[in-house]
Order: sequence, then C-alpha cells, then structure tokens
Amino acid sequence: MSRFHCLIPVLAALPLATAQAADWSDASIGYAYGTKFKDPGSAADVKKHVVTLQYVGGYKYGVNFFTLDMLKSDINNPASGGSLSTTSSRGAQEVYVVYNNTVSFSKLSGKPVTFGPVRDVGFQAGFDFNSKNDTFGAGLIKLIAGPKIEFDVPGLLTLGLFYYKENNNNAIAPAIGAGSGNVNFDAAPRLATVWNFGFNAGLPAVFKGWANYTGQKGKDGFGGDTKPETWLETSLLWDVGSAMGKPKTVYAGLGYQYIRNKFGNPSSLPGTRVSSPSVQFEVHF
Repeated sequence: MSRFHCLIPVLAALPLATAQAADWSDASIGYAYGTKFKDPGSAADVKKHVVTLQYVGGYKYGVNFFTLDMLKSDINNPASGGSLSTTSSRGAQEVYVVYNNTVSFSKLSGKPVTFGPVRDVGFQAGFDFNSKNDTFGAGLIKLIAGPKIEFDVPGLLTLGLFYYKENNNNAIAPAIGAGSGNVNFDAAPRLATVWNFGFNAGLPAVFKGWANYTGQKGKDGFGGDTKPETWLETSLLWDVGSAMGKPKTVYAGLGYQYIRNKFGNPSSLPGTRVSSPSVQFEVHF
C-alpha cells in the first residue's frame, strides 16, 4: 500500500470469519498510524495515516473479500510537484483496492473436501488496484489467482499458491529517458497465507494478519532485474467494545509491517526494507 498492503492491512482476516460459515458478513472501518514506513528511493522514515474500509462475506459457494485503503504520507514522501525536480509541500496520497473471491470446493460439491490437517480446499481469484500522486505516479493493476487450502485449526489459517501478474505506471523512467512509463511485468508465483486467531488477554483479543512471498517478475521500468519480495502485515487487537457491553464491535491494538525488497526492488536501493510498528483501531458493523 504504497501498496498497502503497505500498511497494515488488512487484507486479511476479519474477526471470527471462516470459509466454513454459512451466510455471514462483516463490514468495518479501520485506522492505522505509524512513523517508520518507507518508500523505495529514500531512506527517510515516513509517517502514514491509513483509513481502511473492509467487507468480507460468505455466500452459497464461498467468500467475497473487499478492502479499500486510503493512505496519507507526511512530507518525507511528498506529492508530485508536476516534474521530477519539484515536489509539493504536502505528503502524497494513495488509494489501494483489493478484491478477491474464494470458491470453496466443499460448498461447490456439497460434501466436505478434507484430508489430513486440511478442512477445505478452494480456488481464489481477484485483483489489486492503486493510484498514488507522488513523483513515481504508480497506477497498479494486479491479477491474482490460484488454489488455496484452509487448515483445520481453531480460527483461520490458509495457504495459497497463486499466479501473479502486474502492470504498473512509472513516471520517472520516461522523464529521464530510461524506459517506458507502462511497465508490464512478467508473471510470477506467489505464496500467501492469512491467519486470524482469537484468545483472551485480559479482554478477548485477536491475532491476525497476512504474509506474501512473490517471486521475481522480470525487468522493472528501468530495465533492471526485479527481486523476490517478502511482505508481512500483522495485528494484535483487543476487543475493547466487550468491556462496554458491545463485543466484537470496537477493537484497538498494535500492528506491524515487515517488507524485504519492496515492490521487487533490490536491497541496494534505499527504502526497500521496512520494519514499522503502528497503532490500530477498528469498528465493525
């Protein structure tokens, strides 16, 4: 989020939702704030505010997931001033959208598809979309699809192996005569997991998150080789609403983001390794 997935996404996992549920839904609005985020090309720490609208719901054959992240950076990640040599006096803004649909083979067949530690098998397909107004001018579209298994554990734990295909914009490369602004990356494999576990820690709490490992995706917009990317987003949130007699409505706690080779950039480029804690709040409806 820068891909936020750059932030504390929030892709993932909503309290107590599993692919085995019948008809259910959960909608929420969240807020995250951290001071140690980074963006490729600069070693500076970036403060970011992130507002997230999220929906997850079960239907006859599986699960729909949608999230919209709205990110606001401080001046260490400035908005474009209209050219490579100028920047705005305000921080960049970004919108990042994720949608995916998982078809449950158990629901599709009408009988459990289980084996060993696996309680369901499915197929997930979806897309990411973003737009950011910094000098780079990202305009991302990703297509992601592949099989996914859900483990038989208390809570939610999934593992998927996906086809990943990305197209993006690069406003810098054509401005310096280094390549095209339209960057059509090679297809790459992605290994992805999502988890959500409830427990008691003084108050009811959830430990949730997601992690992706994306392989090399060919050449970047400057003609250099991309690197495999590791991206982790996780949260520990307390159900503070339960103390007010409104369980599963208001959550507060801490988040953490770790990224290696952000956006497939090599570690030699500043700002490609991120280790950022954050504070998080969520209200569920």
